[in-house]
Amino acid sequence: MSHRRPELGKWRLWKLFWSDAAIRPYLPATRPFSDHALETMLNRYGSVYVKPIAGARGQGVMRTYRRQQAYGLHFEARNPLSMASLPSLTREIHRLAGSRTLIVQQDVRLLRVHGRPFDIRVMMQKNREFRWTCTGICAKVAGPHSAITNVARSHGAVMSLADALRESQGWSALAIQTLQRRLERLGFAACRRFERYQPYAEIGLDVGVDRTGHLWLLEENTGPSHMLFHHMRDQSAYRLITKTAQERRQAARRLRQRSG
Repeated sequence: MSHRRPELGKWRLWKLFWSDAAIRPYLPATRPFSDHALETMLNRYGSVYVKPIAGARGQGVMRTYRRQQAYGLHFEARNPLSMASLPSLTREIHRLAGSRTLIVQQDVRLLRVHGRPFDIRVMMQKNREFRWTCTGICAKVAGPHSAITNVARSHGAVMSLADALRESQGWSALAIQTLQRRLERLGFAACRRFERYQPYAEIGLDVGVDRTGHLWLLEENTGPSHMLFHHMRDQSAYRLITKTAQERRQAARRLRQRSG
């Protein structure tokens, strides 16, 4: 029986991708968390995310920002807090994080729908021939007053990419199709890079778009939710995702039976 290597965590995974010239332009600036790194990144970007390296589904994620002479801290979907000084901000971050190891990451200022930020889930799956394919793309819109776009934790919404971009920016059908192709290319590049660490069957990428149209690779999920696509009005992507997973499992079972 083969033994899988441990999951990389956000910092080691960021370094894995940073070493790939095809993916590097899509990565937000990221550092291991320290009080000094937080101060430096806030001075440079004005707003940053603080995330547990082993976090998932938006758990433990904080957004912090400078506001004139004070600082704001937004933890998950709770109401934002105001801090009078940087030391008081770092003390509160340490209190909320507990023993978890953190990273600090540039806030890329995502596009918004009706004032709420959204990112894009790109669903990559191996098919019955064990080849990577992009089976679904959707927009995840943050819930009211939330620092995260995870739908369950923020009480957000799932939309089609086309609807989100039309409502947010008034993009044309051609511009949306062009962006979708760029997202798929990024998905395949990320999967190729992942495979150099160890094989996976499914990967869900969370990709942000800023006002210039630049793509940012925000999160990588090695156990992505199929049900996310079940929330969409059009169920075709959800049906394709479940079918692809079922056919791959059946093909793997047949291979095991032949080799056994």
